[in-house]
Amino acid sequence: MTHSADSIDGDLVADGGPDTLEPLAQAAARRRDDITIIAAQIGLLLVLLAAWQAIAEFGVVPEIFISKPTSILVSLWNNVVFGRMLLDLVVTVYETLVGFFISSAVGMVVGVILYQAPRVNLVVRPFLTGLNNLPRLALAPLFVLWFGLDTSSRVALVFSVVFFIIVFNTYAGLQNAIRDHLLLARTLGASRFQLFVKFILPSAVPTIFAGLQLGLTYSFLTAVVGEMLSGAVGLGAQLQITLATYRTADFFAALLLLAIVATVLSGLMRLAERRLLRWRQFEQGGVASPT
Repeated sequence: MTHSADSIDGDLVADGGPDTLEPLAQAAARRRDDITIIAAQIGLLLVLLAAWQAIAEFGVVPEIFISKPTSILVSLWNNVVFGRMLLDLVVTVYETLVGFFISSAVGMVVGVILYQAPRVNLVVRPFLTGLNNLPRLALAPLFVLWFGLDTSSRVALVFSVVFFIIVFNTYAGLQNAIRDHLLLARTLGASRFQLFVKFILPSAVPTIFAGLQLGLTYSFLTAVVGEMLSGAVGLGAQLQITLATYRTADFFAALLLLAIVATVLSGLMRLAERRLLRWRQFEQGGVASPT
């Protein structure tokens, strides 16, 4: 019995031939690469920690200056389980998230207004630029005078930093819509609201998310620095106290906890971005629709 070339190719595809095996091989290769990269990262981390431990153990650098990884881990455990580090962490995260959400909401609204009202943008843009260039951290004592020593002053400080990031990223993102698409939509009778919702806003979402990611990072940093400058509670305040009393292990333990929490918050933001922008991944990959 003979088979035509077309039937042979069809059998290969149906039975998992080259067209099916190639994506599987690529996926397996990617998994191997991911495992290799993770293993290399873990190995590098272990080498750095071992070098740090050795430098402190053999007195190359006095331990009071750099502590050592084992002491830092013990301090982290003791402060989290038996100390008040978790309470301080709650305060810092509260200031970060409240300041971030308020500044993000207000910043996006202002960015949309500036885009929709060009004359308003021309009037207020120099003032926004001038305020953005102010050293906001130097204004921390003024915020303490206005809002007191509690968390409100740090929330205000976070707002003063992150608001401008969100405004400018939102405004820039709204200008990313493809002009030909807008002209075609107008020709087909789309209203101004439909243009904004279906073309302008979706084009702006990636840039807005980039601003939100940056804003979240700066929210956390600003809250910590604000606590170091004028706070009695929070991880920033504990950093200042432990450094002033030469408790280096406690200082690095608080710093490690800050790094872990900041990484988790950043990862959650990236996860939300991937889920909300799945359509963009399919668009860039040339897939008609997500199935």
